Amino acid sequence: MASRLEMRQSAMAACELLRTRFPGRIAFPADTNYRTELEKSWSSNCWLPAACFVRPPDAKGVAHVLRVVKKTGSKFAVRSGGHNMNPGFSSMGGYGIVLDLQDLNSLHLDGEKTLQVGAGNTWGAVNRFLHESGLSAVGGRQNNVGVSGYLLGGGMSAFPGLYGLASDNVRNYEVVLADGTIVNANAHQNVDLYHSLKGGGSNFGVVTRFDIATYRIETRSTVAEYSLAGYEEVLRTTLEAQEAMEKDPKIGMFTSVSPVSIVVGLFYADATAERPQAFEAFLNLKSLVQVVVPTITGTIKTLVDAIGPLSPPARRLVSTITTKLSHDFYMDVHQLWLDTKKEYPEIGNLSYNIQPMPSMTARIGEDKSGNLLGLQQVAQTWWSLVAEWSEPVDDVRAAQGLDFLQQGIVRLAEKHDRSLEFLFMNDAKFSQNVLGSYGWESVAKLKNTAAKYDPEGFFQSQQNDGFLLRKV
Repeated sequence: MASRLEMRQSAMAACELLRTRFPGRIAFPADTNYRTELEKSWSSNCWLPAACFVRPPDAKGVAHVLRVVKKTGSKFAVRSGGHNMNPGFSSMGGYGIVLDLQDLNSLHLDGEKTLQVGAGNTWGAVNRFLHESGLSAVGGRQNNVGVSGYLLGGGMSAFPGLYGLASDNVRNYEVVLADGTIVNANAHQNVDLYHSLKGGGSNFGVVTRFDIATYRIETRSTVAEYSLAGYEEVLRTTLEAQEAMEKDPKIGMFTSVSPVSIVVGLFYADATAERPQAFEAFLNLKSLVQVVVPTITGTIKTLVDAIGPLSPPARRLVSTITTKLSHDFYMDVHQLWLDTKKEYPEIGNLSYNIQPMPSMTARIGEDKSGNLLGLQQVAQTWWSLVAEWSEPVDDVRAAQGLDFLQQGIVRLAEKHDRSLEFLFMNDAKFSQNVLGSYGWESVAKLKNTAAKYDPEGFFQSQQNDGFLLRKV
């Protein structure tokens, strides 16, 4: 293993070679724009120094960066929207370069309603572009989230019962491989790579463009806030709505529990139909504090705008678990959350989010591209557990508290016989075995794909960190 001095020397050699190729697109520590690049990530614990930040203008530029990195032996990380909360996944610790895709921001709609999306775009840019044509994409539920990491991790969509995961709606990937070759992966070309990219993360190449399906979706959206004291009726109604999703795939929702209040987002993929009974039940609860966003209709852009922008930067970590549904289990999770908040006061904001995933999501994925993620065809919850705090001195305690909550939920799920193996990459903590949760058959396919398209293991050995096959 290379020493820190050797890694720094390799990184600086790579940066010097890139300086002449990308004038005005590279930031060194002494440059005025370096801090802006450093602090781009949404989570401030990911504000880690790099030997340089480089922003290639296109796929050929990305290929050149990879060739230089490979030649010099430098470590590298790839960054798109900077929304990943795991330090080192899209950031460095001073001993490598960050390949930033922000300038790959092209958007083009072809005649078949397929949107070609540069990997540096955010979903806000995508939604604004499509809104003009009355179209929507199956994408992120917040404007600031980057396209690339979201899609490579699977992508939680607003209406998973109708369209599946966002990755199920990718028709083509433009990928720069380890040797600098630029290829397309779709249902007809490089099919094994195409399937592996649908939740396989950054193990095979740098995706520079996604070609995704678009739809005419007329949505109805409402966001409501509830008092914490009413958690029992809110969680009971959440469970009833999840059960209703099994019969009505047009329903989408989330329930977010924080130390301040409970927020519920209610979405329906039909602006002309009557409001579902499951939504009426929420709006009649005694614990309702206010309807934050009265019912509005429109495209997915309208829905995402209703949810609102991401909160300001803070130190953050996220963790996940997948379970089946159960009222008693939900009650126990809430009590565990209360106990964890009390035990770990260093976490200024500890929240848990119920993200419903109906059984038909797995079937849609199977029909569209195969079930790489190993999803079971059963109604389930993809829990997102988020810790936010202010001071670096609390980093260790915050991580311990998040683990305490996550591992406690695992034990409760086993007690209630609600456990499921799958872990959702977009909401997973760096220590979780995401790829392994897909099942041994999927892991074997992913390893075969990596061996074929990256035979020297470049993305395993020189990529700084991530949910990589080298960890499985």
